[in-house]
Amino acid sequence: MSGYKYEQHLIKGDAETARFWIESSVLPHAQKVDLLRFVTRFPALTFVKEDDATLDHYAETDGVALPAWLREVRSTLAFVDPPVLLRLDDFQWHYSPRSDDVDDIWYELRFGYHGEEQRTLFSGDAKVYRIGGWWGTDESYLGVDLQAPEDQRIFDFSGADLRDNKLTGRPVRGSLYPIFESYAQFLAHVTEVRPLHSDAP
Repeated sequence: MSGYKYEQHLIKGDAETARFWIESSVLPHAQKVDLLRFVTRFPALTFVKEDDATLDHYAETDGVALPAWLREVRSTLAFVDPPVLLRLDDFQWHYSPRSDDVDDIWYELRFGYHGEEQRTLFSGDAKVYRIGGWWGTDESYLGVDLQAPEDQRIFDFSGADLRDNKLTGRPVRGSLYPIFESYAQFLAHVTEVRPLHSDAP
């Protein structure tokens, strides 16, 4: 977010404040329960939500229309501050080739694309918006659907798989694997966090 004063647009609060944000939101009840589970699991952290300016900045910078549901949930509860790496206890669904390796994956939540080539492949060809990733012995990106913006599922995918699909004439979106029914369900499965490192591409 070069040049954009991201910190100035974050709304921060403790666990009690975050619970108020969630309970007073218009999110579906099930998603409120999931977000509250996340807050309860990490009561000592500082929680954040994003304002319209930040969400507009994502959209403008990456040349996408953010799904309305993603705006709603991130303006209720985005994540924590300072940012951390996160580990999940499991995927909700096990279609992904990474399903057996969840214990080894430490995700970083990071919106947007890394360079024009990735933007073209992810946004142009796969119609997916990157919201996070892991760059370990393998790669596992997290994304949301731009082709069907009403679809609230979180997808796992490998950039290399998308690229191979494109080069061999297979459907690029064939390697998008749904792993959670919603962003809130994704946060509900976070069981461990650790300090963020900055060596990811």
